[in-house]
Amino acid sequence: MQKTRFVKDLKEGEPVRDLFLVANKALLTSNAGKPYLTLQLRDRTGQIEARVWDRAEEIGKRFDRDDVVEVGGTAIAYQGRVQLKVHDVRKEEGGTKDLSEYLPVTKKGIEPLWKTLQEYIGGVKDKDLARLLAAVFPDPPESDVARRFRQAPGGKTMHHDYIGGLLEHTVSVAAICRMLSAHYEGVDADLLLAGALLHDVGKVHELSYEGAFDYTDEGRLLGHLYMGTEYVSRVCAALPGFPPEKAMLVKHIILSHHGELEFGSPKRPKTLEAILLHHVENMDAKATAFGDAIAELREGVRWTDYQRMFERYLFSGKFPKE
Repeated sequence: MQKTRFVKDLKEGEPVRDLFLVANKALLTSNAGKPYLTLQLRDRTGQIEARVWDRAEEIGKRFDRDDVVEVGGTAIAYQGRVQLKVHDVRKEEGGTKDLSEYLPVTKKGIEPLWKTLQEYIGGVKDKDLARLLAAVFPDPPESDVARRFRQAPGGKTMHHDYIGGLLEHTVSVAAICRMLSAHYEGVDADLLLAGALLHDVGKVHELSYEGAFDYTDEGRLLGHLYMGTEYVSRVCAALPGFPPEKAMLVKHIILSHHGELEFGSPKRPKTLEAILLHHVENMDAKATAFGDAIAELREGVRWTDYQRMFERYLFSGKFPKE
């Protein structure tokens, strides 16, 4: 079977029979004591919730997470979004699945984003930081880290959750930091830019993205702040004569960029560059997540469903036309 319809095209009331990637799967029990399947199905245009109410246990044995499946059902409206009421699911057999149809990709283009990142590195005047950035982000991207950095999502579900999302988020944060360097006195522009480009480098190994996005064992046990700091520390140690003080300042930015201990930062920001980077990184993540949540609303719906990242419902800002 060839995929012909995508998540973004599904409309309330329409019958659906097409291929999707199973991003998540759980067998639950209703209040009436009846088992049902809850699924997250995705393709390159987005993700949709699905429910199997009848024969849930039987159908659930046919497939696993990360399988490409043929889904039959009906698109229904639920809390301002389209959801699938599914009556049949079958694993797509035969051939190697082309995940380019099933994993979303940055709309800004990986090559243009990579070119911008390289232009930012080319403008770094501090020779030590320029060496560090060139070692982490060689062009052409010949290292494993650089190749994975171009492909990695920015997160599993919270923000920039698509192929190239990490690169898009990083370039956006760097662009804002460049503006702030010119706005505030006393900012080390090169240090702030280096921190912006390196702050999430640990995500290349924190997340797996060969199928549905998830965390690696290392990612769950250590986290990208520690993993990124450790990686940058190794690169600095391999660069002849790299000043330990500069390495320490860069690593502090990475370690502190979540801002507070309860949000996963081993250290809170204690330099001007670290403070600015924390707020810019947080702002970019939330602005993008807000835009994505609003974009998923059906026409005429003004409020999103509950957004875990914000711990609230979000308003589109649009009122009915008179």
